[in-house]
Amino acid sequence: MAETFNLSKPIMIDGKEVKELPFDFENMTAKDKLNAGRKMKTDGIPNNVEELDTDYHLYLFAEAVCKADSSIETADVLRISAKDARKAAAVARNFFYYGSEE
Repeated sequence: MAETFNLSKPIMIDGKEVKELPFDFENMTAKDKLNAGRKMKTDGIPNNVEELDTDYHLYLFAEAVCKADSSIETADVLRISAKDARKAAAVARNFFYYGSEE
């Protein structure tokens, strides 16, 4: 089930002002997770230690947004404000790495 991330600064997507982004980590697949890393590499950003890499966490968040709403692209998510990007990356980090059974 998709959750919603409220933006402190709206962005424009397809000519419409967007104030919140849906995201869905629960239904992401291994392929979705690999796609996040692949997109990051394509953008020229090296992947470091997965658990600590805030850039990777942001790409995971973007992939979760795309999972929840296929009309939104990674490039759209990467236009959010730096403040929102930090918070969105923390949401992904918390879901995948904190409180896990490992």
